[in-house]
Amino acid sequence: MKIVRKKKKEKLARNEFISDELEQKKRRLMKEKRKQRRKRRVIVFVFLFVCIGIIVAVLKAPFFNIQAVYSVGQSQMSESEILEIAQVKTGVNIFSTNLKIVQKRLSANAEIEESSVRRIFPNKIKISVKEAKPIAYIKNEDKLLFIDKWGKIIKVLTEDDEEKPAAPELCGIQAVSDVPGEQFAASGDARAEVLFGCIPVLSETGLLDKLNYISLADLSDIQLDYENRLYMMLGSYENIDYKLKFVKKVIDENISEYEKALLDYRGDKLYVGRRETPEEKALIEEAKLAEEEKNEADENDESGQNENEEKTAE
Repeated sequence: MKIVRKKKKEKLARNEFISDELEQKKRRLMKEKRKQRRKRRVIVFVFLFVCIGIIVAVLKAPFFNIQAVYSVGQSQMSESEILEIAQVKTGVNIFSTNLKIVQKRLSANAEIEESSVRRIFPNKIKISVKEAKPIAYIKNEDKLLFIDKWGKIIKVLTEDDEEKPAAPELCGIQAVSDVPGEQFAASGDARAEVLFGCIPVLSETGLLDKLNYISLADLSDIQLDYENRLYMMLGSYENIDYKLKFVKKVIDENISEYEKALLDYRGDKLYVGRRETPEEKALIEEAKLAEEEKNEADENDESGQNENEEKTAE
């Protein structure tokens, strides 16, 4: 019995010893973790302090003040016009300039189709633009409204302005607005829809850049004037893609660059003859009528003179 009791006491003592040792080890681990957390906090604080110091130094350093702002990609607009729209100030820190706001100002201008703004370190701002290209202009009283391929008004000029973008005159459509950035035609306008349908193939064939005149006054007879020498009468919008591509092929292969002609494609076949636009035809008819009236007047004068001579002879 004494031996059993002794063993139990020894076992209890060992268990107590192990328990105390585990407890001490647990305390040491917790203490070590607290030390590591304190170290990490100190490191993070020092890192943030250093970063803040660097940021403050950079923002105040004259080395990073904007010294130049320039633009690339413009052709119709001047660099000064683009910089005026962007409103980027020189002398301020390059990091304090909000490029998104500058981009927003550029995008709000109807003459600019695409734009990007970049920092060129250490002290320059580069603006890249792609100008909206006018596909035609419309006369609206004393104003010329230049529109893009989506029908948006991108520029408003007068006939007295010396520098005008190269674009054909669009006739037969009534403009409902003359405000840059707005649509020139009413929603659902049949003539505008025909125009937008023709523009892709006109651009693809290269005809658009050389047109002087587009008439959609009569949708059963779409008319184009090419380089003021080839007048096209294309009939309705049906099969317009095929007609325009075929006409371009005929121009390239069969008509010299100096020849003037009328291209009548209102039927199933293309007729090429003497150039005579409706305006020219009207002028010719007026001239013929005036000539006939003059001849008739001359004949009347001559007959009157003959009658007088006969009376005198009697």
